[in-house]
Amino acid sequence: MAHNKNYKLPIAVTVAIGIVGCSAEEEQTDPAANYTIEPIAGDLYKASNATHRTVFVVTDDGIILADPINRDFSTWLKAELDSRFGVPVRYVMYTHHHWDHASGGAVFEDTATFVGHENMIGRLAMPPGNTAFPAAAAGMDANGDGRIVMEEAEGAYSANFGLFDYDGDGAITGAEATRGPLNDVRPPDLTFTDTAEVTVGGATARSVYVGAHTHTDDMSVIVFPNESVGFMADFISIYRPPRFIRGEAPIDSWIAAVRVVEAQGFDIAVGGHGNHEDAEYVTYFREYLEELRDRVAEGIERGQSVADLQESIYMDDYAEWISYDEFRESNIADMYNILTREF
Repeated sequence: MAHNKNYKLPIAVTVAIGIVGCSAEEEQTDPAANYTIEPIAGDLYKASNATHRTVFVVTDDGIILADPINRDFSTWLKAELDSRFGVPVRYVMYTHHHWDHASGGAVFEDTATFVGHENMIGRLAMPPGNTAFPAAAAGMDANGDGRIVMEEAEGAYSANFGLFDYDGDGAITGAEATRGPLNDVRPPDLTFTDTAEVTVGGATARSVYVGAHTHTDDMSVIVFPNESVGFMADFISIYRPPRFIRGEAPIDSWIAAVRVVEAQGFDIAVGGHGNHEDAEYVTYFREYLEELRDRVAEGIERGQSVADLQESIYMDDYAEWISYDEFRESNIADMYNILTREF
């Protein structure tokens, strides 16, 4: 290890615990979400909806806002911005298309231009009409007619039925279930391949694409260079392990994406979940992934099973991280599955 893991505890760690990813069902079960705004650096603020975060920077000419989160939160936020600052949102900068970060932007469309990675357009499009139900939804189609009506829907599909039902006909098809609960995600007006930069009243925000193989293939980090702040959602967490390690690509692709974020040179990291802290915590997160990769790979080389590895791997340097004990075994199993998979 190149550094001592006896880090100071991140800011407000007892108030909010960050996560990498959040299911549709989890978010909807908190109807009494706390809506808050707090200053981070200069004229840049963090706004929170329960476990979800976004950031915005204020100028005399308008506001640049990152992820809008959802419609109810955006409606509240728009009123707060008008009351506190008296200037409109000029740009909405998406980190990625997932519903629990990107919904609700239409609240600002009377004044704002929306910016997202070019892959976001495809993610918001409807799949072919004959698309089969994903595994999580297949069992809900009790009569096999290719439609899930409200009475059949369960879990996230029930809680967010209207966000899945693209054509509003009162049923969710395989294509709609596969697309996801995206009806409240407003498509970007401007798209980019590698980077996009906007300026309002002297404030700048820069979106930087981090690569196709992290949490989704339209993921970007948003950097506010004047305030030296970076905002990232889901694929990096601060002072905690990932909630899960996705297996769609080699782990080195994810690590490479984290290095893209490190290379941006900002001083403060703000996560789409949880806390904000010194940017060095982005590096610590990468080092966690690297150490876990190496230790699981060594076990595989010795012929150890997942159960063997879960019994033997304890990464003491990270034991004080939030949810380390909770996620330790699943992180090991996820890493094993990635390292033994053929790509």
